[in-house]
Amino acid sequence: MPLAEAQGARLYYEVRGEGEPLLLIPGFGSTIPVYWANIPELSRHFRVIAFDPRGSGRSDVPLDGYTMRVFADDATAVLDAAGAATAHVFGTSFGGMVAQHLALEHPRRVRRLVLGCTTPGGPRHVLPPLENVTRFLAAGDIADAAEAVRSTYFMHYSDAYAAAHDAEIVERSLANASLRATPEGRAGQLAAVQGHDTYERLREIAHPTLVVHGGEDGMVPVDNGRLLAEAIPGARLIVYPTGRHIFFAECAEQLNADIAAFLQDGFAAAK
Repeated sequence: MPLAEAQGARLYYEVRGEGEPLLLIPGFGSTIPVYWANIPELSRHFRVIAFDPRGSGRSDVPLDGYTMRVFADDATAVLDAAGAATAHVFGTSFGGMVAQHLALEHPRRVRRLVLGCTTPGGPRHVLPPLENVTRFLAAGDIADAAEAVRSTYFMHYSDAYAAAHDAEIVERSLANASLRATPEGRAGQLAAVQGHDTYERLREIAHPTLVVHGGEDGMVPVDNGRLLAEAIPGARLIVYPTGRHIFFAECAEQLNADIAAFLQDGFAAAK
C-alpha cells in the first residue's frame, strides 16, 4: 500500500497512467473513489496521482493540526512520494480549496490548475441554503451508507441523473463504505474549511487556471466559481448548466475532455 509521510501522518495514494503528472485532490470527507468517472479517462492522457486526504479513507486521522496549509503540505508530500517534482492539479470542493493553497504556498510544484465546484472562502463566499449545509453535515452521521448518499441527492445530482443512476450510486457507496471519514476526520477537515480565505491572494496565482462548476450546485453555488475566475489573472470559467455539486461525475464525459484539452493545449482548447 503506497503511503506518503507528512507531518506525522501517513497518506494513502495511488498512481495510474503515464505522461505529465496530474494530482487529484478529493473533497470534504471524500477519498480516491469519488473520481471514479474521471480517473480512467484522465489516466489515458496523464500520470494521475490521487490520494485520500488526512482525516479520511486509508490515510491517518490525527487528533488535531488540520489547517489548509497542512493540507497543501500534504499534497507536496504525496508528489514527493510519487516522484513528481511538479504536477497539474485538479481539486473539487474542499479539494479545490486545498489546490488554491497549494498554488499559493508551493507555486513551483504546480503546472496548471483546475478548480472544481469550489470557493475562495471567507466573507466573499456565497452561501447555499442553510438546510443544504445542515443535511450535508448530518449525512456523515447516518450509519447506513445507502441512506446517507440518498439524503444528499438533491444537492449533488440532477433529479434525472439521480433517478436513472440510483442503483449504481448506492452500489458504489456501499462498496466504499469502509472509507467514509470518521467524526474526528470530518471535524478536522471542517476546521480547515472554516479557516479558508484566499480571495485577497488570488491575484498571486500565476498558473494557467481553469474553473469548472455545475450551474445548479446546491452546496457551493456557482457564483463562487465566478468569483474565482474573475479574481485569478487570466482564468477561464466553464459552467455545466444542469450539473450540481458532483457535476464531475454526472458531466464527466464533457468535463474530462475539457480538462484534457486545457492541460494539453491551453486556454485556446478549453471551450
